[in-house]
Amino acid sequence: MLPVIRACPLVLLPLLALPAAAHHSPAAYDMTQDVFLEGTVREYSWRNPHVYITLDVARPDGSTVTQEIEAGPASNLAPQGFDATSLRAGDRVTVQVKPNRAGEGRTVLGWLLTKSDGTAMPLHVRAIPATEPGSATATSLVGTWVPQGTGFTALAVAARSWPLTDAGRAAVESTRAARNTARAECVPFGPPALMVLPSTVIVAISETEIIFTLDVMDARRVVHLDQQSHPERIEPSLHGHSIGHWDGDTLVVDTIGYLAHPDGFAYDTPSTAAKHVVERFTLSADRKHIDYEAVVEDPEYLAAPVSHRAQWDYRPEQQPSNLPCETDVARRFAEDE
Repeated sequence: MLPVIRACPLVLLPLLALPAAAHHSPAAYDMTQDVFLEGTVREYSWRNPHVYITLDVARPDGSTVTQEIEAGPASNLAPQGFDATSLRAGDRVTVQVKPNRAGEGRTVLGWLLTKSDGTAMPLHVRAIPATEPGSATATSLVGTWVPQGTGFTALAVAARSWPLTDAGRAAVESTRAARNTARAECVPFGPPALMVLPSTVIVAISETEIIFTLDVMDARRVVHLDQQSHPERIEPSLHGHSIGHWDGDTLVVDTIGYLAHPDGFAYDTPSTAAKHVVERFTLSADRKHIDYEAVVEDPEYLAAPVSHRAQWDYRPEQQPSNLPCETDVARRFAEDE
């Protein structure tokens, strides 16, 4: 049996009722328990939508057990200092994990990894601390940005109290199978959750459009600046039809025409084709951040509009993981649950 070093039910209580985070739900893991594993890296798989680490852990009796650890996607870990060369076979590490509810022998959820030189690296979006601003400053929204992980976690907490209609509550249950299928097929969810994942976002602006290229399940959004209104007929799509205008220095993006999606809001919450999102992107006074705000309506599933605010950090040096979301990795997660 793997040693449970410390259980923190009071400290971790806010995590217990959180809906799914990042691409998949942590429901298979006991989020109230902290287990610390000391061992030697056997394998390190740097992939999306999950990174896997295989660790050889010594037992008190001198025998060795091989433990597989599931971490967040490479796209989330890259801005935290991870890359494909961060770990090598033979490295000695200590890993804080959440045990699998199914017991010993199953994959555990990685939380925080500490290397032999003392370097600590978060393995899960909820373990990413608030970041300090860098010295670089932006001249506009153009450039490379990374949303703060705390914004995604705060949205997960807020989603627990979203005012769902009766149809919305029923849909949470009735779309469960379709939701798991979408996740296994690397289908990204929509804003606002899509826009606050702590993964690299590259913003490009021309006279006619703004393009958001997100290091999240190959997501790419196009905002039309040369259209005053949405077309009368819109072919529904995963990211909808977006038009934008400038309100002073703030970019305002209005999006409709979404496909109905079993995980359209993330956090186990589906959306309908009536979903309507208005987002505001404002360069902060210190020019080191984008202040992001989204107001969402979906009258069939949401009894009232919901809103969320988050912040993006200007990170001109940050490179995306440049790894596609691989369905074999996504399906592997489902098999591990």
